[in-house]
Amino acid sequence: MVTVAMGTMMATMDASITTIAFPVLTEVFSTELTTVMWVTVAFILVCTSSMLVFGKISDLLGRRRIYALGMGIFTAGLLACALAQSMGQLIFFRTLQALGAAMTIACGTAIVTEAFPLKETGRGLGLLGVSVSLGFVIGPVLGGLLLHYLDWRSLFYIRAPVGLLTLVMALTLLRKDQVSAKKIRLDLLGILTSSLGLFSVVLGVSKIKTFDSMSFPGLLLMAFGVASLMVFIAVESRAQDPLVGLSLFKDRVFSGATLALFLLFLAAPPFILIMPFYLMHGLGLTPAHAGLLLAVHAIATIVFGPISGWLSDRFGASWFAAAGALAMTAAFCAMRTFDLQTPVAAIIPVLVLLGMGIGSFQPPNNSTIMTRAPRDRLGTASALIATIRQVGLSLGMALGGAIYTARSVFHKTTLLEKGVDAAQVGPISIPLAYRDVLLVSIFFALLVVFCSLSTGKKR
Repeated sequence: MVTVAMGTMMATMDASITTIAFPVLTEVFSTELTTVMWVTVAFILVCTSSMLVFGKISDLLGRRRIYALGMGIFTAGLLACALAQSMGQLIFFRTLQALGAAMTIACGTAIVTEAFPLKETGRGLGLLGVSVSLGFVIGPVLGGLLLHYLDWRSLFYIRAPVGLLTLVMALTLLRKDQVSAKKIRLDLLGILTSSLGLFSVVLGVSKIKTFDSMSFPGLLLMAFGVASLMVFIAVESRAQDPLVGLSLFKDRVFSGATLALFLLFLAAPPFILIMPFYLMHGLGLTPAHAGLLLAVHAIATIVFGPISGWLSDRFGASWFAAAGALAMTAAFCAMRTFDLQTPVAAIIPVLVLLGMGIGSFQPPNNSTIMTRAPRDRLGTASALIATIRQVGLSLGMALGGAIYTARSVFHKTTLLEKGVDAAQVGPISIPLAYRDVLLVSIFFALLVVFCSLSTGKKR
């Protein structure tokens, strides 16, 4: 558990710990922010588009082997990034890191599922979820401290010893792989179409977020990615040894849980993407205070995740997943009451409720996905969870950002027509546009409740 949690925390920490260094990197390498952003974008693209492949390979070659190899590549990538002499080198070494991260994330959930008894799967995945939340919380804090006292290279070399320790633990503590003696065959066409499709969709989304909500190149890339994924589905339906067996989705419980997970991350971006605008530009909080406030929901997730996982093992996963989604829906409804006079003391309980909802939903839902998958496809199911999470989050952020931008312009125009002072129009429009985006989140969250309840009928 600790071995997998350490690798998972390192991988999830990686995106947030580098984002805080963007201003420093633009000065050090004398380059534009749009170029520096590829330090994170390249990592996300490569990691997302390769996880399904490594999940399948871990089922064939052994999960311990792939996990340990991934930690080795990830640690080597950390050291290489610390030695980079140009922005091009840094971006290249980040893609190397991303391959290692994809290997560890792809089979981490499968290793935990296999290690715990079936009746304790929720508990194990709840504990694993703590490491994900810790990674997101620790990343910005540790990154800020390292940048303040050392330099940008310390973001990478400081973590290398932890990566090396995790590699040693993986080689010595994880159960040895029992690999089938049958001939290994990889679905090369499935690998090509799935990787190309996921890469294009996430890249297209990143362009829409970065430049303009109606960016033609971004929309074109997304369309190409969706077409590639449709070809992938057609290929998988005919493949002798498919990358992702479509037969998994014939199980209504499995397909319902995966759909619920996707919808959850479609609903989440208004908090992730737009809440900082409300706190800093609307309420006027400093970045440090806003960061501490945003960490409240992650702390609540850390507390409630293991509890929900343990209880779901005893009383059934679907009810706790549905209750978590319902709590998240209630939090989004409460956020629609926020305005420019809302005190911080009133915001904190809502963020606790949101963290409680997310923490209560994920362990039982992931447990449902993993326990419905055959034991020889646990790596595939594990990679599927991670891929759905990232693609849903990317699409949700693009959708939330586009709606927020459009509604913000609408409210500013309306306020000016009503005679509101131009200096006050900007701050006043922020909570109004935020409320409009939250309506979409509430709709998706209610669908999550419905999907979660439907999985309980055949649990």
